[in-house]
Amino acid sequence: MRDQDDAGPRTQRRTVAAFATTLIIATVVVALPRHAADPPGRRGNLVSPSASPAPPDDMPPAWLAWIAGTLPDGLAAAAQAEPGLKTTVVVAGDTLWMTESRDAKHDVVDHPDPPYEIPIDAFAVTPSAYEPFMPGAMRGPLRTVLNDGLAILGESSAELRGIGAGGTLVFGSQEVTVGGVVPDPVVGFAEMLVSRDLGRRLGIVNDRYLLSLPDGQMTDARFARIMGSLIPDTDILTSAPGGGPYMRIASGVNPPVVTKTLFGEFAAARHPGDTAFFDIDPAWVDAHVVTREVPLLGTVTCHEALIPPLVAALREVVAAGLGDEITVYSGCWAARTVRRSSTAPPSQHAYGAAIDINAPQNPIGTEPVFDRRVVRIFQEHGFTWGGGFLYPDGHHFEWGLSTPPAR
Repeated sequence: MRDQDDAGPRTQRRTVAAFATTLIIATVVVALPRHAADPPGRRGNLVSPSASPAPPDDMPPAWLAWIAGTLPDGLAAAAQAEPGLKTTVVVAGDTLWMTESRDAKHDVVDHPDPPYEIPIDAFAVTPSAYEPFMPGAMRGPLRTVLNDGLAILGESSAELRGIGAGGTLVFGSQEVTVGGVVPDPVVGFAEMLVSRDLGRRLGIVNDRYLLSLPDGQMTDARFARIMGSLIPDTDILTSAPGGGPYMRIASGVNPPVVTKTLFGEFAAARHPGDTAFFDIDPAWVDAHVVTREVPLLGTVTCHEALIPPLVAALREVVAAGLGDEITVYSGCWAARTVRRSSTAPPSQHAYGAAIDINAPQNPIGTEPVFDRRVVRIFQEHGFTWGGGFLYPDGHHFEWGLSTPPAR
């Protein structure tokens, strides 16, 4: 059945057409993908990591606040009442599992064989609250699309999906029509953005981050102090406008859509007893996951594209006389979600795109003791180090540099 926000099919079709026309005039609509017929397991090639695409010129300069897990109930109202923050929005985000997608002609693009499904990183917002954080030319059209129960895709998501405006994403018994495609920063690098009303029906319920357009002059220290008063006794990540490539959940790591672009997308079958674990489509595993011998670590099982930068980094560690600093290989490929949460996206380990080293000496959540010279070598070869995460993960290195090098 079709599940939309209080809008009949005729209204939806008018909205899709009107929105697409508006965006074409504003020159912000993105071309439809090139490879709609490609199977998910074959998409994605490892390329050199780089900064995220620049946001539109009139993208409002928002401040970000994020915690590990879910933001507390009532934060949205408390933040709106805080004079120093002026304009705020709280964004919900959860992983949905897609069973099918169709293009605007209703031709099937993706349809993994049951029980396999494709994980989709989806956000939900109150349209009126999110509107001030959109580029000016997009505000009216985007608000209308969201209020009409349609989805907005980021350009990378649309390219990956092979669909654009008028396409359909299916999540079990629920269908969502795509109302438009915008630059990735406009949707926080989500794969799909919908209204709160539609999000609740789809299962997007956990508040993940807050954006603010403060009143008057703001500094890092003042913003952190304000957020600390709103969320006491909690570790909070705060970031000034432009403070990271991805202004969203866990902004120090690559969003799922970026990981998929680099390493390809898989379908998976979730374990009935614990949906934080899953079995990945064997065709994807056969195409991408390999077992190789590498310096210092011995035998590793990772994504084939991770092996060259991993070997290069390890060889440089040896050449620098730092081989003794690496003592334990603690794993690479593991089919599970981030922090083993049932609503989180797949971990970088699920793609074989991250490797754990010296885990016994660097337990997650503790102050890392990893030799910073080794860390810098890995970063020079394109790895992000988990020791700089809000919740430190000092034994974790994932490919796709999105944090500043360690000092």
